Amino acid sequence: MRRLSELYGTRIYSDRAHLVGTIEDAVIDDKEGTVVGFVFGRREGKAISIPYNGIMAIGDIVLVYSKKAEQAGA
Repeated sequence: MRRLSELYGTRIYSDRAHLVGTIEDAVIDDKEGTVVGFVFGRREGKAISIPYNGIMAIGDIVLVYSKKAEQAGA
């Protein structure tokens, strides 16, 4: 198990080896107390995030499903 603070600055890559960004913040469900996503940037003052269920693996990097793979599976 890893601490959330250890993940800040971790690079996020898609399953197609594209750099998506780096973890800047976490999205927490305040009722459940669970992580529901990671923020990796901002656009027009709004946070850009990846939902936790879009993450394949967390290690030295975070690996996420590409949008095309998510759309095909939906």
